[in-house]
Amino acid sequence: MPRSTGRPIYAFFFKFAGVTVAASDLAKLTAIIRTFDRPRAIGRLLKSIRRYHPTMKVLVADDGVEPTPYNNAEILRLPSEKGQAACLNALLARVRTPQFLVINEQAEMHKAVQLESLVDLVANNQLDIAGGNVVTCRKRLWFFVSRTPQSKHGLMEIAGDRLTLLPGSRSQGSGFWWCDLVPSFYVARTDRVRAMGGWDPELRDDCHEEFFFRAHRHGIRVGIHPEASIWEWSEVTKQPTDVSHRRDLALSVAKMGLAEMTDLEGHTIRPPRLSRAA
Repeated sequence: MPRSTGRPIYAFFFKFAGVTVAASDLAKLTAIIRTFDRPRAIGRLLKSIRRYHPTMKVLVADDGVEPTPYNNAEILRLPSEKGQAACLNALLARVRTPQFLVINEQAEMHKAVQLESLVDLVANNQLDIAGGNVVTCRKRLWFFVSRTPQSKHGLMEIAGDRLTLLPGSRSQGSGFWWCDLVPSFYVARTDRVRAMGGWDPELRDDCHEEFFFRAHRHGIRVGIHPEASIWEWSEVTKQPTDVSHRRDLALSVAKMGLAEMTDLEGHTIRPPRLSRAA
């Protein structure tokens, strides 16, 4: 007789909420996480995963300067500063489940995350990528925390060689809204993402828009679950300079074969001059 994991409680909750989810659905899911010199952040995330989804398989790629020991996860140590794209590709190669979860290391699970709902949308072939919302958390005085929902999903408006990312969704599906771009909190079909080639390692840490641009071109169905959400902590971390960030985004635009891209914040990015001349 199989050992009880407490999942029937979750199954009852989602059935009550109008979503039918098998208790074994998370056995079809592998979480993949890239971490870079943020031991406190990754420790918090892994602890929250084990609290709410104790048996879910978790793979972590660490390309930090200083290796950090972890518990409750399978660790893949990569050369320092390989970048997010290379880390995600290395993890994707190790996934043995039909679905995987992409999640940032600064995130944290909570009791109403509704991860099972995202799994259900993909398992039932309604979507190939099912995303949730991100709630930014910031510590205030003493134990007070501010939580601000972020609108990080959107649509792609393509006019010739120009791409405009627009916040929002297209139309409503069954339990989700259609869109073209979701934040880095989503469940995806392993075979579909492998077929499109995963992430472009040359783009390092600015591969998000290009990934969803190619997904759009490959006919991958993307949607956002309006009630699924993850907490994401805002912390002082090692980040690329604005110059290098803009340079990498410009390379991303060149990779997409575009003359310019307008992102969700309204910033216009153009490819490097050499790329335009070529």
